[in-house]
Amino acid sequence: MKNTALMMMVAMMALVMACGGTPAEVEAPAEEVVEVVQVEEPVVEVRHDQLYVCACEDCDCGAVATASGSCGCGTELAEAHLLKVEENEALVCACGSGCSCDLDAEDATKCSCGSDVKRVSLEGTGVYYCNCGGSCTCKYAAAEAGTCTCGMELTTS
Repeated sequence: MKNTALMMMVAMMALVMACGGTPAEVEAPAEEVVEVVQVEEPVVEVRHDQLYVCACEDCDCGAVATASGSCGCGTELAEAHLLKVEENEALVCACGSGCSCDLDAEDATKCSCGSDVKRVSLEGTGVYYCNCGGSCTCKYAAAEAGTCTCGMELTTS
């Protein structure tokens, strides 16, 4: 019995040596191919003809901004379309963000969509605007200094 166990042990060792005695060839892992793809940033068009104004009936705070927010009375500012700038006063139509109206050619108190034109002072608001010639129809306002599409430097009051 001891001889049988010893023989089995020797046979096992011989088998192990035969199988693992020399290092087996192992294929190297394939190189990982990484393709760099340039992802284009979506183009976000900044509207320079849009202002946000206080639309309260009972409020005369005159809040004007280039981004949405709340006015001093706590009401959300309404989107308005810039129609014209006279001196430091903006004429706006509050018919919404999709608006592309102009001043009514026959009635300067109306927008071409039929809405009433609202006059808001830009003085002290921090809004930069084009005022080429004192009465400007470039419809350009911004939160920061810059140049209008007509080439004039934006002003603030």
